[in-house]
Amino acid sequence: MLATEIPREIPFTTRRLYISHSKIKQLQIMDFRRMSALEELVLSCSGTESIENNTFKALSTLKSLELYKNQLKQIPTFLPSGLEILKLADNSINTLHASDFEGLMKLRVLDIRNNLIATLPPSAFSSLCNLQSLILDGNNMESVSAPLKLPRLKYLSMADNKLNSFPTNFFASFQNLQFLGLSGNFLTKVPLDLPKSLLSLKLEKNQLKTIRLRDMKHLENLSEFFLSENQLTSIDGAQLLPNLTTLELSKNQLHTMPLRLPGRLQKLDCSNNLIQRV
Repeated sequence: MLATEIPREIPFTTRRLYISHSKIKQLQIMDFRRMSALEELVLSCSGTESIENNTFKALSTLKSLELYKNQLKQIPTFLPSGLEILKLADNSINTLHASDFEGLMKLRVLDIRNNLIATLPPSAFSSLCNLQSLILDGNNMESVSAPLKLPRLKYLSMADNKLNSFPTNFFASFQNLQFLGLSGNFLTKVPLDLPKSLLSLKLEKNQLKTIRLRDMKHLENLSEFFLSENQLTSIDGAQLLPNLTTLELSKNQLHTMPLRLPGRLQKLDCSNNLIQRV
């Protein structure tokens, strides 16, 4: 029989607790009252619908909390300040509030992909001064407002949303960003103000018709550029990206091979286009 509640007899010395594919509909403060040494908790694929306020607050040693593939409608309240990893993917969370991540100054990884989030209030992440990875794929975001202030962010993915543009200077504060994933949106042009630190840029499955590479020449560290499944008819001037090693252009409307390619290029994919000669 699958568990419907957290067993009370779990030893207080337990540091890592994995409970997945159970039937625990609700979490309560009493469930973790004795687990003062807990560092990692994984409770996934269990149909969990609600979490009582302050359930995790007393777990001062908790560093990693994974509650993916449940039925949660909101971010758990009053999370412990020592938390470094929070994974809430594949739930039914529809709103972010400024108080959701308050005090989580040590959080490095936040994964809230595949939820129902429609808007991204900048204040929601204002406490996350050490966040390095933010994953927002597969939500319902149509637009983003003011820039996010996440100075240590290295990995940002907002793929498979409904984004068609970004406000001016949205990316300006991401001075350490190395990976940016924007695939599967409705973008018609490459966002401006991308940070110089960028190493990988994913823009597949958008609605790009033209690329102005001269507007991107400050991306001198860019190594991977993914542009497959857009509406590009030509691309020229890739030599302005001197460290580019991978350029993906499959499933576009190119009539000719790209001209003036960088000398370090190792992979060029132009398959499924309208090219008639090399």
